[in-house]
Formats: sequence, C-alpha cells, structure tokens
Amino acid sequence: MAHDFKTTAAEIAEKIKNGTYSDTLPSISHLSEIYGVCPATVKRILSQLRDWDLVSGEHGRCVRINPKAAGNLYFHKNVVILADLATIANPFYAKTLKQLTDALNSNYISVNVFLSGDQVQECIFRPDCAVSVNVNSRIMEDLLLKRFPDCAVVRLNQPSNRFPYVISNGGKAGYEALRHLAEDCGHKHIGILATQLEYPRACFRQRYDGALEYVRRHPEIHLSMAEVPGLEPACPGCSSVMGKLMEQDPEITAVFVLRDMLALGVYCYAAEHHLKIPDDLAVIGFDNEIFSQALTPQLTTLSENAPDSAECLFLIIQDLLLDRHPEQAHLIDPQLLVRGSTCKNAGVS
Repeated sequence: MAHDFKTTAAEIAEKIKNGTYSDTLPSISHLSEIYGVCPATVKRILSQLRDWDLVSGEHGRCVRINPKAAGNLYFHKNVVILADLATIANPFYAKTLKQLTDALNSNYISVNVFLSGDQVQECIFRPDCAVSVNVNSRIMEDLLLKRFPDCAVVRLNQPSNRFPYVISNGGKAGYEALRHLAEDCGHKHIGILATQLEYPRACFRQRYDGALEYVRRHPEIHLSMAEVPGLEPACPGCSSVMGKLMEQDPEITAVFVLRDMLALGVYCYAAEHHLKIPDDLAVIGFDNEIFSQALTPQLTTLSENAPDSAECLFLIIQDLLLDRHPEQAHLIDPQLLVRGSTCKNAGVS
C-alpha cells in the first residue's frame, strides 16, 4: 500500500529515533520498495529528514543518520520553562533550572525559557512539555495551554490535582530543624518564629507542622511559638516578637525561624540583650538566603535541594515526553547546612 509523503517521513523519523535505523538509511530504490513510493518522493522525504536534522547526504547509502538522533526518542523535543526574572534570580531556582537544562540538553532536548505572557503568545514552535515554576507562572501556563492544549505540564513547588509536581518537603524541613537543635546540639527549650500559619498548604505551615511532629514524638522537648505578621518583617518588629517568645519560656536556648529573614530579628534581639550566638541562643532558619553567610556567626539553615529537584523534574519530563504517566506528587527532602549559629566553629556540612 502506498504511503503519503508526510506519513512516510514521520515513520522513518520514528525508526531513526527508536534505533531501527542507527547508521545509514537504505538506498533510495530500497526505500522506494519498502514504503511503496516513487524515487522522487523518497528524495522529498530525505529532504524533510534533513530539515529535521535527522540525516545528512542525499544519495542512497550516503544518507547518514545524525548520531545524536539515532536511538534517541527525545531528540529535538521541545521543553519550555515558564518563570519570571525574580524567580530565576533566586539561588535555588537558578541552580535547579541550570541542572535541569543541562540534563535536557544532554539528550538533545530543546529548551526555551519564557518570562512573560507575550513570549508565550509569540511562540512559533509546538512545545511538548512545560515546566511551570511557582505560582507566578500560572498565567503563562494558562496561556500556553490555550494555544497548545496537548502540551504536558509539570510544576515546581506548586501542589496540583491536575499535573505532576515536584515540591520541597516542608514537613521534613521542620522536623529536621528540631531534630538538629535537640539531638545534635542538646537543646530542650526551643522557640519558633513563624509567619503565615493561616494557610494550611503553604510552605510555612508545613515547616511548622513538621516541627510539631518532632515534639509530638519527643515530649521532653518544650516548644513555644510566636507569629510574625507579614512576609517582609523589619528587624525591630521581629525583635519585639522574639521578646514575646522569650516571655513565654525564659528557658529557651534555641530558635527555629521558618524563613531566614526572621533570623535577622533574632540576631537583633540577641545583640540588644547581650546574648551570644550560639552559646546563649542557637538559631536555625530555612531558605539559605545569600545574606545567611554574611551574618556573624553564619546562619545554620535548611536549603531546598536543587540537585534532587532537578533530577526528579528531568525524570518526570522524560515520562511525559513518551506519554507515560508519572506519579502525581514528588517530595524532595531539604539539605541541612550546619554553620556557626547552632554549632560553635562549625563549617557547612
């Protein structure tokens, strides 16, 4: 049965990518017999394959297959990353996206970063998969899916009932922070400076719940909590809340702050009350902000795990590109970076 031009080109392309043709293509006459088309059509097909960067050469056995494409089902698949400038400037996202892009490029998967809805609207190729990076990219995600409804989606740090997602394990972060203070450093009276606990699915609440889980399993630990309103608390305000925390339990010798910014208030409080860190008051945060290593002593913190997040995203994307169905939720454990604010003379672990 005769094959039409486009169907035959796509069929041969698939055989190149699955390894059926791995070095050279059969001669023009042989291809003509196999697919039931005339030699002139075969030449058109070869031209199309060359445009797709799958082969080089034009005549019979001289038509060599691009070794990057041979046996590579992901060759020239298109992945887009939906983000914004503020997000990709964040160290965690910058490292994660860099490692993800390197892994995709190593399989000759094309990667494009869209930073605005206009770039999505102007897209001139068909994306096979999109990586939606945090909630700021949701508008771009909606625009992309309106134009390309068959595009697969994976989200980073966004729980979803519709798409697979990779997210930092906030509960494990809170649990590990308390474990470090209690078991590695020997503290029994621990305080928490929290924020935005009213959102049950938010990262801050998950970190707090993880700390509570540790205390539930270790009733000898005395835990007190004070909440700082707002996302960007000023040092004086946070220092005042720290004072209220100490009033709850004057025996507090260690504090877990749910984000590194809150640690600035703890450092201010310690200076105002002539407390030495970590001798009189140990501090551990979360985020591994750049300033955390500029403090004296350097701030012990938990960091989102860029290498594991990138690897997990890469494996999910591979499944999506082959129409496989990966698991929905993928929790990535944080990394504990031990510095001088919890352990005297400590370097980064």
